[in-house]
Amino acid sequence: MDVPAEFEMEFADSEIRQTLWRGDDLHVIFSAVSATRQVPGDTPVNGFMQGVELVLQRCTPAATTTLFGRVRAGSLRVQGQSPQLRMSVPSRWEMPLSLELEPAQSGVVVLQAQAMECHLQTGGVFRESLFC
Repeated sequence: MDVPAEFEMEFADSEIRQTLWRGDDLHVIFSAVSATRQVPGDTPVNGFMQGVELVLQRCTPAATTTLFGRVRAGSLRVQGQSPQLRMSVPSRWEMPLSLELEPAQSGVVVLQAQAMECHLQTGGVFRESLFC
């Protein structure tokens, strides 16, 4: 029986395709995110995932016009804890949080929400890095 793989993404060197407001929820859709695939008992595999979407629920209104393209850095802070530079895909938080994203072409954007969901859209895939 195959053991399912676990995926973890990081914000740095990812690329945002678009952001969409749907009511008071902000959808951040990535073209690609830096990711690691881990199958228990195997060596982690670095690569990237296509089709990752973050849904910041009940997000405080913020200017999001600069949220596109390559992300230089980013972190997630849940209820004032230490910033997380990586997170599992899929994952969900049902508590106040802030997400800091720094697009390469502009300054840091801080988003605050009451909850957040991270999932892989239909057709999303993991691709192993061929970088040597």
